[in-house]
Amino acid sequence: MTNPSSAVLDARQQDFDALAGERWDVLVVGGGITGCGVLLDAVSRGLRAALIEGDDIAAGTSSRSSGLIHGGLRYLEQFQIGLVREALRERATLLRIAPHLVRLEPFLFPVYGGPWARPFFGAGLTLYDLLGASADGGFHKHLSVGDTLATVPGLRRKGLRGAFLYHDGQEDDARYAISVVRTARAQGAVAVTRVRALRGIEEGGRIVGCAVRDGLTGSEIDVHAASVIDATGVWTGRADGPFPAGNVRLTLPSRGTHIVVRRDRIPSQYGLTLRIPHRVCFLVPWPDRWVIGTTDHEDNDAPDRPAPTLAEVDEILANVNGTLDVSLTRRDVVGAFAGLRPLATDPGGAAGSTVKASREHRIRTEPNGLVRISGGKFTTYRLMAAQTVDAALGRVAARTRPSRTAELPISGAASLPELHTLAATIAAESGLDSYRTERLVARFGTQASDVVGLGRELGLLRPLAPDIAQLEAEVTWSVRNESALSVDDFLSRRTRLAHELADRGAVVAPRVAELMGAELAWSAAEKAGAVSTYLASAHREYDVPPEA
Repeated sequence: MTNPSSAVLDARQQDFDALAGERWDVLVVGGGITGCGVLLDAVSRGLRAALIEGDDIAAGTSSRSSGLIHGGLRYLEQFQIGLVREALRERATLLRIAPHLVRLEPFLFPVYGGPWARPFFGAGLTLYDLLGASADGGFHKHLSVGDTLATVPGLRRKGLRGAFLYHDGQEDDARYAISVVRTARAQGAVAVTRVRALRGIEEGGRIVGCAVRDGLTGSEIDVHAASVIDATGVWTGRADGPFPAGNVRLTLPSRGTHIVVRRDRIPSQYGLTLRIPHRVCFLVPWPDRWVIGTTDHEDNDAPDRPAPTLAEVDEILANVNGTLDVSLTRRDVVGAFAGLRPLATDPGGAAGSTVKASREHRIRTEPNGLVRISGGKFTTYRLMAAQTVDAALGRVAARTRPSRTAELPISGAASLPELHTLAATIAAESGLDSYRTERLVARFGTQASDVVGLGRELGLLRPLAPDIAQLEAEVTWSVRNESALSVDDFLSRRTRLAHELADRGAVVAPRVAELMGAELAWSAAEKAGAVSTYLASAHREYDVPPEA
């Protein structure tokens, strides 16, 4: 058992005690981006709001996406024009309220096929622009075959009709979710991780709270609230979840796997959108890697910590090699990860294909008052959250307490010129190189100065390793300010080193455990156990699986 004398754990215990000690206006169950957004929306309206999460913030689907904030070009082929317009409107909002976390990235869409291909896809991109994409990224441009090959030399020439260059948004999904929670806490919300919802509490046929268990201490308490919101994603309505829906299936889990590849394996000036049968394959640029995917298959296994399959890795490799003459193999894959999209179903209807299933969200208010939010996409989390809180309040009360999050900056936000200046100032004052300071500002925004200040105070301004951008100070910061309670929390979500490093971060995990242990009062045995536990789970979740 961890020594409770830790100041961090003492503060967490106070928050846990507050869950039982108050009657909340809103209790959110689930710490993915949707639940985090609901928490922020509720507290920004002046409501007393709390969130519980059985694992870590964004431990599930919300840390396993492509990292795109986009309208969804392929949805136009399904005539989901309203969904695309809505998503592009939200893209513009997120670029405004979180410019440090969401940025526009150029993507190249190579065009293959007969003479019809270029006008067909050009019309689709023109519609995409008119629906809102051009407001942020400008209108798309057409590149000739020669210009396309100069930009991406590895593209296969046969049938190539040129390419379109357009812009879409990109983010680090886990860091975004964590930043939303930090913004909510700054407004007075309470959010406690490692607290599992056991079951709803009903009085007179109405849900009035939830029984919960603390995963650190085993303590069980009742949390009471005027409104309880089920934001559990793929757990929504499951028999083994906190709020079972009987025989009604509320979500259709769609499995999406991505692979991570070194940037130098695919020479390209831009991200890539590759058209493949029934969908697209994205090559999304990370600082030193490509994230490539995704698959789209129905998945009915247990939702906890899904892992990629070898067949899915091979499927993605085949998709890339079919368009690019790069001969990627499994040996080129630095890491892989899988997530489950909680696609909303039509209760009682046929499930159908996950490829064709709508990405629209659904909000249901059960007869006992429980509000469920399911479906949707990361890009539209803010709108989903606002509509969910509206449903919890009711039409009349929602009018008197309208959502404010469209104008509420996310923690660390500043204009792009200010962020560039900040990165240069930190480099000049700290002696850190510009590459590290720019990435630090991209993770923390204006609070990068506070991270550096903490590092200077504690002597932790060193990188975790010579070839790693992250600083030792970020470990301590994440424990004190971002609810990081395990090595996995830091290496998989506060940073993405678990995905980016072929050894899953084994080279830095002992140092991370040492720094976290100093904040959480871990013994030497607990530090060693934290490393071994992390490595076992990281290899299972992020390695290319071996041959059966």
